[in-house]
Amino acid sequence: MGARTGKQYIEGLRDGRVIWLEGERIDDVTTHPKFKGAVNSVARLFDLQHEYPDIMLYDSPDTGEKVGVTHMIPQSKEDIKRIKAAIKVWAEASAGLMGRSPDYLNTTFACFAAHADVWARRGNEQGAKNLVEYQKYIRDNDLILTHSIINPQVDRSVSEAEQGGGEVALHKVGETDDCIIVRGARMLATLAPFSDELAVYPGSDIRVQDQKYAICFSIPMNTPGLSFICRDSYSKERNYFDYPLSSRFDEMDAVVIFDDVKIPKSRVFMDGDTIGYSEVIGQGYWRNYIIFQAMTRALTKLEFAFGLGHKIADMTGVNSFDHVQEKLGEIWNMMELTRSAVVAAEEGAFEVEGKGVYAPDDRPLMALRGTMPKWIPRAVELLKLIGGGGFMLTPSLADIEGEMASAISKYYQARNADATNRIRLFRLGWDFIGSELAGRCDLYERFYLSDAFRMTALNYKVADKTHPAALVQQFLDEPVAVDATSDHTAGVK
Repeated sequence: MGARTGKQYIEGLRDGRVIWLEGERIDDVTTHPKFKGAVNSVARLFDLQHEYPDIMLYDSPDTGEKVGVTHMIPQSKEDIKRIKAAIKVWAEASAGLMGRSPDYLNTTFACFAAHADVWARRGNEQGAKNLVEYQKYIRDNDLILTHSIINPQVDRSVSEAEQGGGEVALHKVGETDDCIIVRGARMLATLAPFSDELAVYPGSDIRVQDQKYAICFSIPMNTPGLSFICRDSYSKERNYFDYPLSSRFDEMDAVVIFDDVKIPKSRVFMDGDTIGYSEVIGQGYWRNYIIFQAMTRALTKLEFAFGLGHKIADMTGVNSFDHVQEKLGEIWNMMELTRSAVVAAEEGAFEVEGKGVYAPDDRPLMALRGTMPKWIPRAVELLKLIGGGGFMLTPSLADIEGEMASAISKYYQARNADATNRIRLFRLGWDFIGSELAGRCDLYERFYLSDAFRMTALNYKVADKTHPAALVQQFLDEPVAVDATSDHTAGVK
């Protein structure tokens, strides 16, 4: 098939999947008022591939058809840069708000396939082969994936296998000649209503004795026995003027229920290898690829935040105050340091162990991974301080077009904008910092790559301490020269 259009993508969502929202089973996510805004936004991403083919597409190594660049297994530093450019195009389409756009899992499975040897350890050659073939399949058919890698929060004081009597966490309960059977639940399948397939792979370590929980696979969203329970929708059933972001960029999150789901063995990537379950993330260069994608997207969000803060401050004239300039400068610092780290990651890209496969330098990315969960919430806080009460001066489009239009025109104007444009800007700002969607995005930024506390602690654990320690040691190794002529007892009684 090759790269799909938005229309082809939408048609593929009408497949009988089981999606529950607010007590209702949704028969068609493409037309439901609380889903169609996001559906159209994701469809737009598919259309962008054809509008920017030189950036977004390349020739499939197997079919020769044009396929998405974010599926590419990079074989040079230039490939890394090309993937970054494609990620950036998609990120800018949502101002960085859609953290699980298709490139998130495209790059993940490209990474897994590139390092399939890590998956093949301890006799799992067939699982690794399945994974490589699956990566080609989603690339050449331009499929979009959701994933669920964490078991539900029941009792985190015990192992995942012990929670709920061992019946809550996703686990294998049976097997036939051609499939394994799984039961349990997983969270949080972001983008679930809008995806073609669901992937399950490791999100944390597992105990050696918990083999039945060490399973990795991918299946279509309409697989029998599979159902998704969504949180409340934050998509407003209003026009883009009133809710310019939440009307179209709520990517949704869901808990996945597996009710004795049959997984074809051709779709199983790991089954029972508790050691490999930990290794494929920790030793498979996953963090190099996925944090590169995530921080390119985060850079876009910080660019948007800086642009939003500047336009608000300039519209009302508060950018003449030094304390506002300092706040805008702080957002710029975050944005520029993120850009520099992403550039450092691609310029430091290296060939992995003679495989002919390249990975971004993960050192600047790891630093961002521990810092970004603090930076983006801080940028939002600064925007609140810059805009202040202006975020409350936001009547709706119906008010602007209603009987109070003349009063609004007079009393809501700004120094360099009419009332309509001022209100529109501040409504955009509120949707970014204070709406239901903004609250969800705050949680997402704090936890989607684990929390800042753990990631910063991990940075210390994995850091190469050789050179910094040597800088200190050189002074500890110096012979101590004692000046015999000096009186070291002067002033001592």
